[in-house]
Amino acid sequence: VFLVQYAFMMDKMWELKSLRQETKAQKVQIQTFAQTIEEIKQQMTRLREFDAKLRVITDIGLPKERTQLLGMGGTQEPGLEDYLNTPAPEESSLQKELLHSMERDLSYLQNEAVQQEVSFQELANAVKNKQSMWASTPSIWPVRGWLTSGFGDRLSPFTGGVMMHNGIDIATRMDTPVMAPATGIVSYAGYHNGLGKMVRINHGYGIQTVYGHLSKVNTQAGRRVKRGDVIAYVGSTGLSTGPHLHYEVVVNSIPVNPMKYILN
Repeated sequence: VFLVQYAFMMDKMWELKSLRQETKAQKVQIQTFAQTIEEIKQQMTRLREFDAKLRVITDIGLPKERTQLLGMGGTQEPGLEDYLNTPAPEESSLQKELLHSMERDLSYLQNEAVQQEVSFQELANAVKNKQSMWASTPSIWPVRGWLTSGFGDRLSPFTGGVMMHNGIDIATRMDTPVMAPATGIVSYAGYHNGLGKMVRINHGYGIQTVYGHLSKVNTQAGRRVKRGDVIAYVGSTGLSTGPHLHYEVVVNSIPVNPMKYILN
């Protein structure tokens, strides 16, 4: 009888030891899982901040308010600490509460990940469009020289009366190369009564540039040019008092001050 009771007790002790080891391993797994969730939440927070910075840089609006991350998780949360320090017989309810909280966190993280993916796709499209717009926006001097006449009303060198000057005049040596200030399509390359030999480039987005008094044209209508390409050479054709480039920027059919479009 004693041997039977001894064997029964040893069997129960082995079962108890096994359960304790299993519970300990389970606690370690839950702790690891909770830490992983917390790390993902922190990564999502950093992605959110990065998203906001990109939207400022690209000048596009912020997305609609998104779901905030809720629940708990991580080694510093009271719920997890309580569970890890609770004896095995009393841990069942805390375990259920903790697992439920982690499930809720996972649901919010999944929703946040989907929203972030949509947001980054929107950003990618916006940046792509911005790159095209930036490449098509005049931003450099078409030629180096001396600014002899600005944009706006001025005394005409031919009539002596006040006239609107739709561009700027840049004086420099004859046959100095004239460069395209941005990507575009040449819409006209020929002769104009007042501007002499001239070139007009359509940059898209409602922007055009005009180059007058050229000695020679180095392009033709329909040709695509990019920023820095030589499109012509400085001359004194048309109504001109000497070698210079007449340069215009036209936005939505309205002449604007080209100086606003010269970054350097």
